[in-house]
Amino acid sequence: MIFLASILDPRNKLDYVPFVIVRMFGEKEGKKLILEVKIYMDSLFDYYVKKKSKGSTSASSGNTTITVSGYGSFLKRGTMRTKLQSEKHKEVTGGLGAKSELDRYLAEDIEPETNEFKILNWWKINEPRFPILAEMACDVLAISISSVTSECAFSTRGRILDSFRSSLTPKLVQSLICLQDWLRGEHISTKVEEDLEYLEQLKLDLANCAKYSTIIDI
Repeated sequence: MIFLASILDPRNKLDYVPFVIVRMFGEKEGKKLILEVKIYMDSLFDYYVKKKSKGSTSASSGNTTITVSGYGSFLKRGTMRTKLQSEKHKEVTGGLGAKSELDRYLAEDIEPETNEFKILNWWKINEPRFPILAEMACDVLAISISSVTSECAFSTRGRILDSFRSSLTPKLVQSLICLQDWLRGEHISTKVEEDLEYLEQLKLDLANCAKYSTIIDI
C-alpha cells in the first residue's frame, strides 16, 4: 500500500516507484516486486471500476422511465436496453474508458516537485478527469502508514509511571504527559540541558499543584 500511495502521488507515478524498489531490494527481487505492485494496482482499480458500475447501474435502473406506444417504440425500447447493457459490459471490462483512466493517468507527465503542492487538492481538482482513481486515491491516502504516533502515546505513560515513580497520582501523570506534548509542539525548541533548572522548578510546581488538588478532594 505504501507503493500504491506513491504511485497515486502525481509527482511520482511509475517513474519513481520502480527505481526505489530496485534500490531497496536489488534488481532481481525488485523486478518481481515491481510486477506484483502493478498487478495489485490493476486488481484494486478493477475493484473500484466494478464498485462504480454497480452504483451507476442501480441508479440508472431506478431513474429510467420509458413510455411505450406502438411497434416503433417497442423497437426503440429494445435498442435502448441493448445499449445500456453494452455500456455496462464495457464499463466492467474496461472498454468504456474506465480501464484506460489508469493508463491515461500514468501516461501523463509527472507534476513538478514544489513546496506548495498539495496532493489532496490535486485530486480534488482532477476528479472530473479521473473519477474512479480519485475515489481510490482518497481511500488509499487516508490509510495511516505508520502506527508510531499512537504507540508513543501509550509508551510515554510507561516511561513516566515506572517502578521507581509508582506513587504519582493520575492527575500528575496526565499533567506531565500534557506538558511534554506542549513542549514538543512549541515552535521554539527547548534544550533540556540549558533549561534544566527551569524544568525542575516546573516539575515541583506541578507536584505541589497535584498535592493541593488531592488535599482539596479529600
